[in-house]
Amino acid sequence: MRRVILNFHGIGEPKRTLEPGEDQYWVGAAFFEEVLTLADTLANRVTTQFTFDDGNTSDLEIGAAGLAKHGRTATFFVLSSRIDTPGSLGVNDVRDLLAAGHEIGTHGADHVDWRALDAVGQIREWQDARRVIEDAAGQPITSAAIPFGGYNKGVVEGLRREGYAQVYSSDGGAWHDGQYPIPRTSPRADMTVEDIKAILLGREPLKRRVRRRVAMAVKRRF
Repeated sequence: MRRVILNFHGIGEPKRTLEPGEDQYWVGAAFFEEVLTLADTLANRVTTQFTFDDGNTSDLEIGAAGLAKHGRTATFFVLSSRIDTPGSLGVNDVRDLLAAGHEIGTHGADHVDWRALDAVGQIREWQDARRVIEDAAGQPITSAAIPFGGYNKGVVEGLRREGYAQVYSSDGGAWHDGQYPIPRTSPRADMTVEDIKAILLGREPLKRRVRRRVAMAVKRRF
């Protein structure tokens, strides 16, 4: 069966100052509920999974609450430098998510482009951040989500060396076993439920699908 991962960033009203351009990835609570209902409706045609990036408080307050209504779980990718800061998840929130059956992964430390990291930056983003999040979660962290979906061959190889079992990108499209990184699609504020339906069923325009495949091939090679 076709498998698609939808990756949310923020739901509802932000409770912190957003980065430039970040607002386009914040969606309404009603839209999120409609997407959950759509995923249930299409369950016999596509397996829809959910992830959340950035560690916003809406992950717990709206995201996890909505998932529970639909009997679903997700993986939440946290930024270590934002833990227990206003508008972001705290240590207790992380543990509440785990207690509810969700998984926790790392999104790094500072939400920076991993392609631009030097050796010191790699240690901070891939090792130090992981340890901070492991301390918060009280368990090992084995999955990572790449900020901005920006990666190249060096980033992928580096994450493999660090022992991350699963790495997630924002390449879009369906995914299959053995992919590294695993592609996800990030719903945007300008999308409709019909847009999401087209993504889940693989009905996006051919030009967009071809462009995505080419981009993924280039990023993996260089």
